[in-house]
Amino acid sequence: MQAVSSHLEGKVALVTGSSRGLGAGLARCLATAGADVIITFRRAEDQARAVAEEVRRLGRRAWVIPLEMGETESIEALFEAIRTEVGQLDICILNAAATSFRPLMKAEMKHLEKTYAISVFGFLRAVQLALPMIEARGGGTILGISGADTRTWIPSHGILAGAKAAMESMIAYLAVENGRSGVTILGVNPGTIRTESVDVMLGELAEPLMEKERRDHPMGILATPDDLAESIVLLTSPAARWAHGTVVDLDGGGVFAMWGRYTGECLKGLSTRPSAKSAPMADALRREKTDPSDA
Repeated sequence: MQAVSSHLEGKVALVTGSSRGLGAGLARCLATAGADVIITFRRAEDQARAVAEEVRRLGRRAWVIPLEMGETESIEALFEAIRTEVGQLDICILNAAATSFRPLMKAEMKHLEKTYAISVFGFLRAVQLALPMIEARGGGTILGISGADTRTWIPSHGILAGAKAAMESMIAYLAVENGRSGVTILGVNPGTIRTESVDVMLGELAEPLMEKERRDHPMGILATPDDLAESIVLLTSPAARWAHGTVVDLDGGGVFAMWGRYTGECLKGLSTRPSAKSAPMADALRREKTDPSDA
């Protein structure tokens, strides 16, 4: 992890779904920036406690609290514990998500109910409880983690994409309705990150697809959870207040470049010589294919 500023000294941050992946990376990076961290988990208590130990080794306090983000009672119990056991809240990062991966035409109501309970109903209830606590501290940040499936088609992601799109819309409305609270409300839409979830979803395809993502990405690298966490933590600074109401894309241009990357894939096995007739885009892609810096 690269060095980040210590702009969060004296702050307390909550990260939901922080036992692994991006949530764990956020907990580490927030601690590096000076914050004490509230870590939540649904099942992986041992992993959550391991993340808490990492936070403590960085010289910060850590609390580990169970949370079922799809249940209102669990969310309310979490914020009551924050009020009584922690005593303050300055940053709330809502990262927890879960869904059933299947085409929409094969989705059942129970699959939608589970996904929307977390990313729509649970998200809103958490914001309703977090905002007054953060406002009472003189301001801070509420940040929701969205996903690239709201920007581009990802197989079997339709249920989650719909829920995350609703969350993004609520972020904009919440920001307008609470613009004078002193609380910056925004979202982040990450690109591809190599996490345990990717390995579970893709199985034996994970390694070759992640290598292809690294090779074809405009930046030529593949983001780790800690990479993305650093950028997200920068958005918790008071200097990011004009991001209020927005969803910031943190994909390094990868989604925007997708069509060109797909077209470039079609060039594999084709001649690298220019077309007989002028074809500017194809010729440009051929030049990139033969450019050693693209390896």
